[in-house]
Amino acid sequence: MNVSESIDWRHSTPGELDLHRFIGLTRRGQTLDGYLSCFMQNGWWTLTDADNLATVIKPDANGNPTLNTELFRSINVLKEIRP
Repeated sequence: MNVSESIDWRHSTPGELDLHRFIGLTRRGQTLDGYLSCFMQNGWWTLTDADNLATVIKPDANGNPTLNTELFRSINVLKEIRP
């Protein structure tokens, strides 16, 4: 059994989360297992899945990481990084 430690993504920077594996539970009850990809443009950032299909984490009004609750109920970000 392969176990990976979780990261406190709420207190991490987008750069610290880039390429880390995440497991998310969608609002429809599906599980999404993938890797985060940081996208930065004009001082703004988002963290999407590596296939760029869904925004997983986005900044709140203060620029702090917040879960995209339109798509996800919860996520777990792991220390495991993309090979």
